[in-house]
Amino acid sequence: MSIPAGYPVERAGVEYGCRCGQRRPLTHLYFCRHCLHLRCPYCISHEVDSLYCANCLENMPSSEARLKKNRCGSCFDCPSCFHTLSTRATSIQTKHSSAKDEPKTDAKPDSKVDPKAPKKMYYLSCFNCRWTSRDVGMPDQPVATGGWPEQTSIYSQRISQLQDHYKALALQEKQSKLEKERKKFIMSGKYMTLTDKIGLTSAMARARVTGSSSLITTGDGAPIAGPATPNANPNDLPADIFTKEVNLKYVTNMEQRLIQPEYQPATVDKLFPSAKQLFIKRSQRCRQCDHNVTKPEYNPGSIKFKIQLFAYYHIPEIRIISCEPLKSGKSSCLVLKLSNPTGHETFINLQALAIEATVTPEETSEEVKPENEEIKSRSQEIDNEFAKMEITCNAKLVPPEEKLCLPQRDDASEYVEDTHNYNDDTKVVVWRKSNKLAVKMEVVPDDNLTAGDDVCVGCVLSYTYTNTVASTPRAPSTHTVSLNVYLHLGKAVEE
Repeated sequence: MSIPAGYPVERAGVEYGCRCGQRRPLTHLYFCRHCLHLRCPYCISHEVDSLYCANCLENMPSSEARLKKNRCGSCFDCPSCFHTLSTRATSIQTKHSSAKDEPKTDAKPDSKVDPKAPKKMYYLSCFNCRWTSRDVGMPDQPVATGGWPEQTSIYSQRISQLQDHYKALALQEKQSKLEKERKKFIMSGKYMTLTDKIGLTSAMARARVTGSSSLITTGDGAPIAGPATPNANPNDLPADIFTKEVNLKYVTNMEQRLIQPEYQPATVDKLFPSAKQLFIKRSQRCRQCDHNVTKPEYNPGSIKFKIQLFAYYHIPEIRIISCEPLKSGKSSCLVLKLSNPTGHETFINLQALAIEATVTPEETSEEVKPENEEIKSRSQEIDNEFAKMEITCNAKLVPPEEKLCLPQRDDASEYVEDTHNYNDDTKVVVWRKSNKLAVKMEVVPDDNLTAGDDVCVGCVLSYTYTNTVASTPRAPSTHTVSLNVYLHLGKAVEE
């Protein structure tokens, strides 16, 4: 599996542990309010809500998008620089038509149109690289939208025949598997379907006949072309291929060829505009409880969400403010900033994480059910580079013993004087403002560290989460949620 888009290769400063064993920054995680667990991109399922064009913002049903090969019918991309093409108008002078060629009309003589009046025509142009549809000989169109000629591939008929052939093969294999299952039930005296009891239908009899024959046919009996076979005698290369001087101005690059795989133009005079690909709006669900984690608005012009359960809005954020030089076996001062993004007061307790514990602990809340086997099997399918993200904690953290109280988030607190009065220990809490505070603690790297080694320390973050899901009609419920946090403090220095 490839690296997810937007995920940095290097380790972030602070990472949170998902239930499946993955580590991600807080902005790359989701939080399910129903099962009270962190969810990484591998622990959620994706659903396509709508398809739309990003240029004209036109919604398209899935059936229509499938027929149009997930492309818009009125918007095009530049084949040279891949920017969106614009429609430009031009005027041409029409020829004076004779009286015989003029159509008969009942209009009055005063309302006649001047035959010498200029006619407006339209063509496609790119404002980035100045490519136009006239460069490849495409005729101008009398209307601004639609009507642009489409290229026809010489292999389209052959590709459709191959698709029908392999669809018939897949259907034949599926029928053979069903026949084996039916025989097992018939031998035991049980019938799987009604056809096993009363006999074969005409469709099943035809499928048996076609399956026994070497020629595969369609439903109407028309034969389908056989599978693709390699050509033993390919076309010879031109005689001057190694001696002819190549002008790179007229030769397409690899990206321009692969953007149109059905044609793959070799020269720039064969670059035709390609229809713009459709975008999708997707909703995401938790794989365990099957509840929505994110759900956008149906309107393609809206960027709002109906459901927006990003972890950044539900889990306290931890940031590294400062850290003294890390020396092996010696204590260093670490200052962290904690912030509460929710609208309810929360209590935070930091605990040291054992060095051997590299997987998220199972104990989080007594009301939360354990993970199902689907998440575990899903995590095993991930590539080894991400499935085995073993982080070795080579330092010991000495967290504060007391609980830290964080008030709710208030956007107006920046303009109003803070009236909260907490009896904080000045040796632990450095400063406090609104829903944020800075806490000071000690970190001790291991004795076997050398200069240049990365120092990582882990801790368990326990906080009270106020669930606003309508589980009880009286008041929202409060839960204690625990999760693992890994702090990458930098590199060790010499003593």
